[in-house]
Amino acid sequence: MSTRPVVLGDDGTRGATLEFALAEARRRHAPLKVVHCAPTPLDPTDVMPSEALSRELLAAGQEVLDGTRQLIEQRAAELDVEYVLSDRAPIEFLLEESETAQLLVTGIDDIPWYDRLFGGAVATYLSAHALCPLVTVPKQLDESQQHEGVVVALDGTSGARPLLSFAFEVAQEWGAPLHAVRMVPVGATPDYHEIARANLSEVLAGWAEDYPDVRVDQEVIVSQPSAGGIAATRRAQLVLVGRSGKHGMHRPTAASLVRHAACPVAVVPLDPPTAP
Repeated sequence: MSTRPVVLGDDGTRGATLEFALAEARRRHAPLKVVHCAPTPLDPTDVMPSEALSRELLAAGQEVLDGTRQLIEQRAAELDVEYVLSDRAPIEFLLEESETAQLLVTGIDDIPWYDRLFGGAVATYLSAHALCPLVTVPKQLDESQQHEGVVVALDGTSGARPLLSFAFEVAQEWGAPLHAVRMVPVGATPDYHEIARANLSEVLAGWAEDYPDVRVDQEVIVSQPSAGGIAATRRAQLVLVGRSGKHGMHRPTAASLVRHAACPVAVVPLDPPTAP
């Protein structure tokens, strides 16, 4: 068992988000850490937040954790689970957790644009800054749609090993095909298409030897990255995208996916920190 946990950002909705976190903790033989944050909003007219309001919010937060605990004890009593209630802001706390977690799991940012402007977009921020892979899960998954396996979006970078490792491991565990896609812009020349196909094959070279049971399909798609990624989530069980650079460097594709995806989306840093 790995000592690095799968961390679930528990917002009380549970459902598909909780199920994904449980499945990943089992698959990785890792402990699960369930975190709920109940910060006290500061009234602009006050110097300090109300102690009474803080106690009330923490009590409500404890009820959320207790409800999640009951579900986990019913469905996954075998897991090693830690429950944490914090009065810090979710973004701040979960970003710190990403330093030692092997995976963060949260819901998508299904909130109004004005809440995102005032710091409510937890998943969007973490997709740009988390130091470990982040999986965002829609509150409800459409079980009626036909799933076509795991989709990994590649852009030709030579640093895609963390992304491909995650993708192949999940596809193997789920017994699902892996669709590796490279998106090229509308109007790209035939030579550009050929280069993209060759590069896709090059990036995937050697992986079939390590994962012989995973069927891999390669496809070059003419689409803008964000639009193509969102379309892929309507037919996939999981979509994976990479994020280059240290935290603070963000791809618009990831930001769009964590807000509009129809299936779970994994955003994987391509230069993750060394595991402790």
